[in-house]
Amino acid sequence: MSSNTKITLKAARVNAGLSQNEAAKSLSSYFGMPISRQRVASFESNPDKVPPAWAEGFSKIYNISLGDISFTHS
Repeated sequence: MSSNTKITLKAARVNAGLSQNEAAKSLSSYFGMPISRQRVASFESNPDKVPPAWAEGFSKIYNISLGDISFTHS
């Protein structure tokens, strides 16, 4: 991906071929605690509220560089 091009959290999930429910399950495994689909949806709607550790988790499960995901409102 271009160094200037960033995609939304939702686009990163869709590109990874995951539903919100599947993303929640993957994040649950990554963090070792239950994560709801609603939490994933909330972060997609409010990307500026994503804590750094969660941003890293999304990056890992979506297999995309952290710098390629936009964590701001567009």
